[in-house]
Amino acid sequence: MPVTSYLRRQATTAALINVVVNALITWLGHRRTDFVPLAGSNGITTDVFVTSVLLSLLVALFITKGVRHELTAGRLVAADEPPRSGRLLARLPARWWALGLLIGVAAGVVAAVVLRLLGALGLSGLGLWAFVAFMAAYTGLLGYAVTRWVILRQLAEHRTGRQDTGGPGG
Repeated sequence: MPVTSYLRRQATTAALINVVVNALITWLGHRRTDFVPLAGSNGITTDVFVTSVLLSLLVALFITKGVRHELTAGRLVAADEPPRSGRLLARLPARWWALGLLIGVAAGVVAAVVLRLLGALGLSGLGLWAFVAFMAAYTGLLGYAVTRWVILRQLAEHRTGRQDTGGPGG
């Protein structure tokens, strides 16, 4: 299977799953309130940061296992010349947990900074359904990006011939 088709299919699937699952989790976690504040222990910023880290770790685990399975089975072939982003990602950790944690913390920090800036501009929070929609969109985009980055990173690792075996699925 061509890498571009595999990337697109896996990233789109991860995005759709995250849209549905995270919208449901957000609704379940806040269904008793009409308004979710921007800050605080049960606020938007905290939810976004925690979700960024957990989503990235879980996606990295499942996608790493899937890519390695497809490579081993011969259904996916790592191209000799990686795309430009693949060369950059090759410098990141190969272990799924380290890569997922790094991406998750980075995404969470960027999102928290953006939310703080919106707070400085006067945003104090969102209504429940606006927050559910925001989390669905955010986690869909993040799921797509993390999937793409993890696949490219694993392909870069495979091209060099080094296989990381640190933990479940490597």
